[in-house]
Amino acid sequence: MKSNALVVLFFGMFATAMISVQADQDEEVKQAKEMMRGLAAECKTKEGATDEDVDGFVNDKMPESRTQKCLAGCMQEQFGISDGKAFQEDGFMEIAKMLMKGNEAKIEVAKELAADCKAVSNEDRCELALDIMNCLKESAEKHGIDLKH
Repeated sequence: MKSNALVVLFFGMFATAMISVQADQDEEVKQAKEMMRGLAAECKTKEGATDEDVDGFVNDKMPESRTQKCLAGCMQEQFGISDGKAFQEDGFMEIAKMLMKGNEAKIEVAKELAADCKAVSNEDRCELALDIMNCLKESAEKHGIDLKH
């Protein structure tokens, strides 16, 4: 099954926690992005991010600036994917199971992604966010998940 969109739970996510979405689920993707914008409001304020920073996060753009990285870090912490020092495998799986809605095949892939990234850590919470996103992206590609939109 080829995926042609990847939604960050956070995010990144969500980045982010990530799930692949079928092309015929465009409306769900749109709704998920709007939900992410709402959930990012607190982190936007806390990290001094702009609307453009939030849009980049919501649209799966890898963070470049310090503010963008910190926004991603805040979102990851909010969802339990990061504790600010390391990737949280259990938090990632909780979000993945909730979003996968019982799709065992996708849950198994999420377990593989989590296992691949379980050792990711960094004392800098903002750089950690980027490290987690890069690890999840590399792992997804390794497992044949197409990240192209």
